[in-house]
Amino acid sequence: IDYYNQHDVRSPEDLHFIGLAAAQFARWRRNSSQFSFLVNELYPDVLQLDENYWPAHLETGLLFLEKYNEAEASRSLKQALAINPNAAEVHAALAALALQNFQVEEARRLIDRAVEINPELLEAYVYRADSHLTNYEAGEAIKVLEQAIKLNPRSELALGRLAGAYAAVDGIDDQPEQGRLAKLIAEVDEYNAHAGQFYCSLATALELSRKFPGAARYYREAVQRMPQLTEPRGALGLMHMRLGDEVEAKKLLDESFEIDPFNVRVSNSLKVLEVLDGYTVLETEHFVLKFDRGQDDILARYAAKYLEDEVFPQLVKHFGYEPPGKSLFEIFSQARNTSGHGWFSARMVGLPYVGTVGACAGKMVAMASPNGLEKKFNWSRVLKHEFVHVLNLQQTHFNIPHWFTEALAVQSEGYPRPQMWDQLLAERVPKGDLFNLDNINLGFVRPKSSLDWNFAYCQSLLYAQCMLAEYGDDALAKMLLAYRDNLDTRAALQRCFDVEQEAFEQKYLAYIKQVVSGLKQDSQSAELSPSELEKALAADPDNADLLAQSAFARLQRKAYPQAAALAKQAIKSQPRHQLATYVLARLQLLVGETGEAVRLLEACLDREAPQENAVNLLAGLKFKAKQYDEAARLYELGAKSQPGNLKWAKLLARVYLTTGNSEKLAPLLAQLAHADPDDLTVRKKLAQLSLEAQDFAAAANWANQANQIDVQDPEIHRTWAEALAGSKDFSGATEEYEMTIRLAPDEPGYRVALAGVCIQAGDRAKARRVLEAALKMAPDHRGAKALLESLDP
Repeated sequence: IDYYNQHDVRSPEDLHFIGLAAAQFARWRRNSSQFSFLVNELYPDVLQLDENYWPAHLETGLLFLEKYNEAEASRSLKQALAINPNAAEVHAALAALALQNFQVEEARRLIDRAVEINPELLEAYVYRADSHLTNYEAGEAIKVLEQAIKLNPRSELALGRLAGAYAAVDGIDDQPEQGRLAKLIAEVDEYNAHAGQFYCSLATALELSRKFPGAARYYREAVQRMPQLTEPRGALGLMHMRLGDEVEAKKLLDESFEIDPFNVRVSNSLKVLEVLDGYTVLETEHFVLKFDRGQDDILARYAAKYLEDEVFPQLVKHFGYEPPGKSLFEIFSQARNTSGHGWFSARMVGLPYVGTVGACAGKMVAMASPNGLEKKFNWSRVLKHEFVHVLNLQQTHFNIPHWFTEALAVQSEGYPRPQMWDQLLAERVPKGDLFNLDNINLGFVRPKSSLDWNFAYCQSLLYAQCMLAEYGDDALAKMLLAYRDNLDTRAALQRCFDVEQEAFEQKYLAYIKQVVSGLKQDSQSAELSPSELEKALAADPDNADLLAQSAFARLQRKAYPQAAALAKQAIKSQPRHQLATYVLARLQLLVGETGEAVRLLEACLDREAPQENAVNLLAGLKFKAKQYDEAARLYELGAKSQPGNLKWAKLLARVYLTTGNSEKLAPLLAQLAHADPDDLTVRKKLAQLSLEAQDFAAAANWANQANQIDVQDPEIHRTWAEALAGSKDFSGATEEYEMTIRLAPDEPGYRVALAGVCIQAGDRAKARRVLEAALKMAPDHRGAKALLESLDP
C-alpha cells in the first residue's frame, strides 16, 4: 500500500496484489471506505490498463459476495468468466454465490467444473463440503474436507469446516476429550492461539447444518480469538437474531455495521430491529408476541390466546417436550414503504425474499401479517405449524432434518392432503419423478419450482405416514429420539426399525404407489402431449380416443373446423364417445344451438363412467335452464366418479345455495372447509347456516375458524357473539360484541345487540350505558329506545 501511494503503478498484476492487501488492511483497520475505492477506482483502473485482466472482475465479485450484494457479485463474476471461461477460481466463486441462495445443484455443477480445471483449488473442495452440509450430509462433507486438508494441512478455512462437520456428526456438547472435534481444536490452538479464521469457518459449517446455538458459540470464539476479523461479529449478530436474543444482536450488529456498512444482511437486520423497536409486546405464560399495535393489535390478541390455550398444551403433550423459556413470535406488517412480508423475510435471513409467510429458527418464529396481504391465510395454522418446529428443533438439539420436522408440522395441522398434492402424486409417481431421503431437503431450501416445493411437503408427510403404517404408532417418537441422540437419517432408521435406508425407500415406494392407486384422477390427466398425440394417431388413425383427444386439442386452440371433423370421425368409429360428443356440443353452443347441445350430451352420457367435460357441461346447461334437480344429480354423478376432485362439491354447493337447500348445503361446505384451511367464505356461510339452525356450538366453531383467517371482519365477530349468546356464554358474547363495535363503531345495531346480552347476563347498568351511547349515534333507533325503556323501573 505504501508502494502504491508513492509510485505510479502500471502493472495490472501488481495492482491486483495491492488491492488484496488494501482489502485486508481495510478489514483489520475498520476502513470501510476502502472497499468503495477498490470496486469503483482501483480495479476499474486495472481494467483500463488491460481490459482482459479477468482477476480484477473476480476480486470485485468476491468483495460484493462478501457483502451479500448478490446482483453486483453475479455481474462481476460473469464478466470475469466471459474473459476466461477456464478460470477455476471464478467457477468456485460462482458456486459460493449459488450456495448463498441454496442453489445446491448449480453450485455442485460449478464446483465440478472448477475442480476439472484445477484439481488443487482448495476453495472448490470447501464449497463442495458446504453443499453437503446444506443438505444435512455432514459425513460426506468430512470425506471432501479430508481431501482439502491434503492440499493445505494448515488451511484454517478447510480445518474449520472439518471441525464443524465433526461437530455435526458427533455432537457438540457430548464430545469426549479425545473426540475428533476436541482433538482438532487442540491441534489448531497449539500452533495458532489466535485462529479466528478457523473458529469462524467452524461456526459457518454449523450454521449451514442449522445447528444455530453451536454456530453462535463458535462465532463468539472467533470474535474473541481475533477481534480484527469483520465477518464473525456480523455473523454472530445474525445468529442472535435467529435465536431470538435481539438485545445482544443489536449490540453486535451495530458494531459490525460501524466496521462494514456495506454488508447487506447486517444493514437489513438493523432496519428490522428499528421496526421492532416500535412494536408492542404482549407476554403470556409461555409466549412473547411482538406486533404493530396500530395494525395487528386484534390479531395478536387472538393469536396469543390460541397459542396459550390450544397450541401449547396440545403440542407439548404430544411431543413430550416443553421449551425451557418463552417462545418469541413476531408479526410483521407494512412499514416504511416495505410490506410485512418483506420485513418478515429480512427478519429471517437478512435478505428480501422468503417464499413462505411464516418461518422458525428454533427459538423464535416470524410471520407476515395476513392483514396486509391481498389474499388472507389461516394464521392459526401457520402459528401451530411453526411451533411444532420450535419444539422439534429444541428437543433434538437442532439435529432434526428439515424434511422430518416439516412432516410432523404438516401432520399436526390436521388437514387432509391438498388436491394439488394428489395431482402431483398421480403425475409424478408413475414416472418415478420423486425426491428421496438424500435430496428431499433441497426441495425446501431451494426448490426448482413451486410444484417441487409443494411436492417436498407432500412426500415428507407420506414418509412419516409410511413409518406409522409400517412400524407402529410410536415410530415418529422413536425417530425424534434418534435425532436427539445426533444420529443421521440412515443411522436413525437402522436403530429405530432395524432397516437399511435403501430397504426403507423400497417400502416407501410401495406405500406411495398404494396411495396413488386409491386416487381417481381427472379423465384429462393421462392425455398425451401434442407431439405424442400426433405420433400415436399416425400409428392408429381410427382410434376413437385419440381422435377425440385431438379434436379436444383443436377446440382449445379455436381450430373449430378441424375439431368438428376429428370429433365426427371419432363418433363414426364409436357412436357414443363422450369426449368427441362434448366437442360437438361445444361447437353447437357457439352457434346458439343450446337444445341440440343438450340432446347430444344426454344421448352420449355414460352414467356408469361419465366423462368429466361432458357431464360438467350438461350439468351447467341444466343449471342455466333452472333445472336444478337434474343439475344436482349430474354434479353428484361427477363427484361419485371423481371423489378427490373438489370441483364437484363446489358446483353442487352452488346449486343448493341457489335453491336454498341448507340441509344439503351445510355438509358440502364442511367438506370444502376441511379441504381448504384458508377458505374464509365457506366458513362464514357455515357459521350463518348453523346459527339459523340454532346449532350454537357449531356456529361458534365456524365463526372462530373464520376469525382465524380474518380477525378484522366485524360480521364474523357478530355471528360469533350471537352463537355464544345462544349457548348462554354471555361473557364470551360480550367480548365478541365489543370487538364487533370496535371494528364497526358507526353501526348502532351492534350496541343494541350488546345491550341485550348485558341484560341477559344481569348487567343492566352496562346495558343502559351501551344503549345511551347507541342513541347518541342514532337518536331515532327504535330498537335502542325500546330496550332502554324496558330497563326503566
